[in-house]
Amino acid sequence: MSTLLSPRQLRERFVERATAKFARNVPDFVRLQALVAAQGGRFLNDHGAIRTADPAVAALFVRAARVLGLQRERSYVFPAKKLVSFDLQVVGDDAHQFKVFVSEVDLAAFPPEVAALVRADCATQASAVDHGTFIALIAKAEAQGGLNEADAEAFVAHFVDVLMARNGPPMRRTTLDAVAAVSGEAASALALGPDFNHVTIDVPSAGFGGIEAMTAAMLAAGFTMLPAIQGAPGTKLRQTATMAATMATPVLEADGRVGNAQSEKQFVEIIERAQAIDADGAPLWADDGAPLIFRNFLAANAEKIFDAASTRGSSAPQSC
Repeated sequence: MSTLLSPRQLRERFVERATAKFARNVPDFVRLQALVAAQGGRFLNDHGAIRTADPAVAALFVRAARVLGLQRERSYVFPAKKLVSFDLQVVGDDAHQFKVFVSEVDLAAFPPEVAALVRADCATQASAVDHGTFIALIAKAEAQGGLNEADAEAFVAHFVDVLMARNGPPMRRTTLDAVAAVSGEAASALALGPDFNHVTIDVPSAGFGGIEAMTAAMLAAGFTMLPAIQGAPGTKLRQTATMAATMATPVLEADGRVGNAQSEKQFVEIIERAQAIDADGAPLWADDGAPLIFRNFLAANAEKIFDAASTRGSSAPQSC
């Protein structure tokens, strides 16, 4: 029997491929890699985040993530953004393991006519792709605890390049505009598809001495940042982000032509995790006596981070 790659090994391959794809699309990510290298720090990926409007895509993502050793943990609700979210984590106390933050468009919060447009777009995308072989690979990994080299390559490739993508024809401009009028964050989700809309870098590993110093260095290097750091000094989670670049998104015009709409899709986040505390505010410690680092997320922080990629409306029709 051939050697099986473990969930950790599969996760490492997934992170490498998914972040390489992200880097090809997000120049700020490459620029930040160079800034951290110049500082002499380590470029540690804390988590990636996706948004999707299709419950079937979210469910398949969760099942595939279990093959990587990621388990669903906490849930988070964002009524103002029309999103509901959850995190996927490695079980245990190690806060430095790569995580995924999944946000689903809350269609129940949309006007029925707009929700119908979103469901129609999701159905069109679903009909354009076949996940059968991918699901079979997931079932094989579930049965044997890992995948051999060939299966691992096929699994990770489909996960990153097919599942984490918009498939099928462009969405209708009318759909994008109707969704943007209700939730800019949901509109960005439709424009990008279930790819990483951001990847987050660990501040302590980057070598800047703190999130204020790293933010200042990024501003000095020309990054466009959110107006403020989320989370007060000394609290268990602090984070900020670049603003997503406005990019052209193919859309189907009313006359059948393919045009371009302007949308905000992907950005880079930085995060500083501090020692976890209990309900009484007392610090928590790991079994080996080291500080137990906070490993989940805070809805109050994420609320503002969502603003880094929010599409409020499309531009006038343009032909490709």
